Amino acid sequence: MSLRWVWSLLAALSVIAVGVVMLLSITTVEKEAWDSSEREQSRLLTALLGDELKMPMMANSRAEVDSLINAFMYQLPNVQVFLRWARGDEVNYGKTILPAAIAGLKEWPVTPAMVKGADKWYVMTIRYNTARLGDIAIYNPGKAWEAYASQIRWRMAAATLLAALLMGLLVYTMSGRVRNYLRELALACRRVGGGDFSAHLSVRATNEFGKAYYQFNQMVSSLEQREKIHDLYGHYQRPQLVADEYDRNAHRADKQREVTVLAIQVMNFHGSKVQSPQDDALHTLNRYYALFEFIAHEFGGHVDHISGDEMVVVFNHPFDLKCHENQAAKAGMAIAAAAARLTAGAADAVGFKIGLAIGEVMIGYLGTGRRRQLTVAGAPIELASQLARGVESDGVIAPYGTMLALGHGFRPKELGECLLPAGRQMRCINILPGEVYVEQEIAGVVEKAFQAFNPVDDPEDDQW
Repeated sequence: MSLRWVWSLLAALSVIAVGVVMLLSITTVEKEAWDSSEREQSRLLTALLGDELKMPMMANSRAEVDSLINAFMYQLPNVQVFLRWARGDEVNYGKTILPAAIAGLKEWPVTPAMVKGADKWYVMTIRYNTARLGDIAIYNPGKAWEAYASQIRWRMAAATLLAALLMGLLVYTMSGRVRNYLRELALACRRVGGGDFSAHLSVRATNEFGKAYYQFNQMVSSLEQREKIHDLYGHYQRPQLVADEYDRNAHRADKQREVTVLAIQVMNFHGSKVQSPQDDALHTLNRYYALFEFIAHEFGGHVDHISGDEMVVVFNHPFDLKCHENQAAKAGMAIAAAAARLTAGAADAVGFKIGLAIGEVMIGYLGTGRRRQLTVAGAPIELASQLARGVESDGVIAPYGTMLALGHGFRPKELGECLLPAGRQMRCINILPGEVYVEQEIAGVVEKAFQAFNPVDDPEDDQW
């Protein structure tokens, strides 16, 4: 479930929770007010009836007393009346039996009062000056509370549901705007991550998102400026940073070590559509290299140098890498798969060839002045470059004996004797996956790389 729906449901549930609390509170207050009103009404009715009966009882007019009480009960059909004359005669007007708590009273109150143990019964003694005329007890059930409470509940429930619906719609609408802002920002970030520094956002508001968009545009402008400087002076590296890191972590005493080298050669670059006037050729080529570098890093390698249309990736330098031959082979196959995906369906697209070589290289600083950098040099680099340049084959090209170092998980494809650019004859092979888990690992890294470096519309974005 998307955050948009979660926020809307939370808002609606919050309103419902508040409505339930308010319903309970209002019901409790109304019940107390209702009970208080019923008690006051019963006391008032008892007092009024007692006052009406004083004169007929003084005159000992039973007929008039009966007439008054019957008229009283006619006006209030649910009321029950019990009358006891001073001389002891008792009359029960109605079908309700007098509770034992009232029958056992020795002294009745002068003012109307409710008897403990006899709910909704109110009693008082009828007096004229100091003379006691008799006692009266009234049962007043009052109006049905449940009917009134049911009306309160239904009205509160309807109001709560309506408010929850409106709040949910409001939050859904507002969160949709927030989602669009975030989605626009995320897509722009993906474009920048893929090297497209033309991704600028329109600042349409002065709120927090407007400020964030402005800061994003400032960041992209700075990155674009640095990228232009890098394109102009891309060969320059800061050697001291590389040297410090190497001195802290690498084997300082090693001047030679065994590495695996991948040479990635760009083919047909000058005849491809990349060179068309409307495209920035170096920018496009740099994006290809960035994609390949990402894949190499995923398998533990690093780009040693880029020379024009060739990238050299080294494994097991400057840090130790277990099974660097296997990791390099998988990286090469992943780069070949990514290259095929890049050039699929384009007749005049650039091509990529990959050479792999294993051997010892020299480690040291090359260059002068500020261009001095830590790098490797030796026969494996030259051999990998010659394999990429000279052998007409797709995939990862390697010398025949490479399979002895790779072992399980790979299989060779014979290419026979190949003529390298220097006139040297060498038996070569293509390295292919030999197990399903190798294919799955390669496919996973390639997909990850394209997701990071190819910011296009993703169907999953519609779920925001």
